[in-house]
Amino acid sequence: MLTLALLPLFYLINRVRTISKADFLAILVREKTVEIVLNTLLLALVVALASLLIGTLFATLLFASDLKSKGFLLAISALPLAIPSYVVTYCWIAIWPSFRGFWAAALVLTLSTMPYSLLAAFAALRRIDLVQIDVARSLGSNRFEVFTRIVIPQIRNSIAASTLLVALYVFSDFGAVSLLDVDTFTRAIQNLYRASFDRQSAALLALILIGFAALLVFGEARVQGKTSVTRTSARLRDELAFLTKPVAKVSIFLLIVGYALLALAVPGYLLISRLISNFDGIDFASLLRATINTALVATLGALIAMAFALPLAWTIINSSSRWAVVTERAVLISHALPGVVLGLSLVAFSSALPWLYQSVALLGFAYALLFLAKGVGAARSSIERVPQGLKEVSTTLGVSPLRTLGRITIPLAAPGLGVGFLLILLTAMKELPATLMLRPTGFETLAIEIWSQASINRFNEAAPYALMLVLIAAIPTFLISRPDRNHQESRAGRGLDGVA
Repeated sequence: MLTLALLPLFYLINRVRTISKADFLAILVREKTVEIVLNTLLLALVVALASLLIGTLFATLLFASDLKSKGFLLAISALPLAIPSYVVTYCWIAIWPSFRGFWAAALVLTLSTMPYSLLAAFAALRRIDLVQIDVARSLGSNRFEVFTRIVIPQIRNSIAASTLLVALYVFSDFGAVSLLDVDTFTRAIQNLYRASFDRQSAALLALILIGFAALLVFGEARVQGKTSVTRTSARLRDELAFLTKPVAKVSIFLLIVGYALLALAVPGYLLISRLISNFDGIDFASLLRATINTALVATLGALIAMAFALPLAWTIINSSSRWAVVTERAVLISHALPGVVLGLSLVAFSSALPWLYQSVALLGFAYALLFLAKGVGAARSSIERVPQGLKEVSTTLGVSPLRTLGRITIPLAAPGLGVGFLLILLTAMKELPATLMLRPTGFETLAIEIWSQASINRFNEAAPYALMLVLIAAIPTFLISRPDRNHQESRAGRGLDGVA
């Protein structure tokens, strides 16, 4: 399974081997390569920091308040996950034609990725030891000291994982940066493959991107390794309310609604208005066909991903060897691969297999490889939270490890595994570059239809497909973020940080 996940890396290495030493050095030092590296790293840094700060702030404000609308605010903060970054971009360009450049991309990607940080931080906050906070306050610590000394150490792992996810998302984004004319690795790789067919240069750029992704993954692992949170007391209560004054609660409400207006209302208004203005021109048969195709192939990809993720997560958890560590980090690094690189590696792999080439099965397999990290994260987090005592009792009764996995571990971990499935399903619905490369002839998805129309500024024609994609993607988004699930999982010791 790991070999399959590393298939794109083998493809890239094989391509780069054909580059002469002189060409290799020329590509590395040319001005355009330096510009691409700086653009990508700076964009990832800006978006990751913005998402971290805003997401952690929103999560803390919601957690520390007694707002009755807390569930509603959490839901509207998470719903932008249902809107692909290229749809948000196309909506902003349609309203503001001069909306272009680096800071435009930073805004769009921050709006699209902030919910990852919010959900991870909020889930982590629901599991912190509130008794430690009470003790700190009784000893005279102010709110800032309590937050920095008591709260942050307990949620540090979760926010580090979500920040890594956001940075890898920026590394792999293609649609938004392409529409906004920002030269990053993904756009440059796509242009080299499609315009000049310079696959050697593109492969080298992709390997550089993987190198930066590896540095991020190892950096996040060091943060995780340095964090040690000791639970010193029983959890006596599940709620914390620092912010109870009306002014504070109104401010929180307005702040989060302001974000929702930018991330949800602007795209929603434009899509609905364009849909209404061009209602007679909608090809409903094409819309229905693209919707069914999108749901079908995304579901297939999510099922394959979880089938791969479960044994990988089990191996990582139950093995203390270096191989398990390498496996986990390799899967994470693969999450930063541009879809076009994966697409071309699978084209090269499947070209000798006519029955597989340009098939729905190959496209679903591509989705599984692209989003395997999400499945492994969900499976590992869920399995680790199954009480160890139950597994030990099963072993002492003579039950084999395999039967224990099937009868105890998987049933208890099922809710978390379901969240992982939904997260992959949601992401696969929005995937564009790999779909462009691998879809069967005549197999149109909602993402393909949106891109085909928006790339030539036919926004009215793209609106029905974009709105339909948002509507069907909103279903798994709601199931992932609904407040009652978060509350139940917090009481049972589960959360979203592992999913991130």
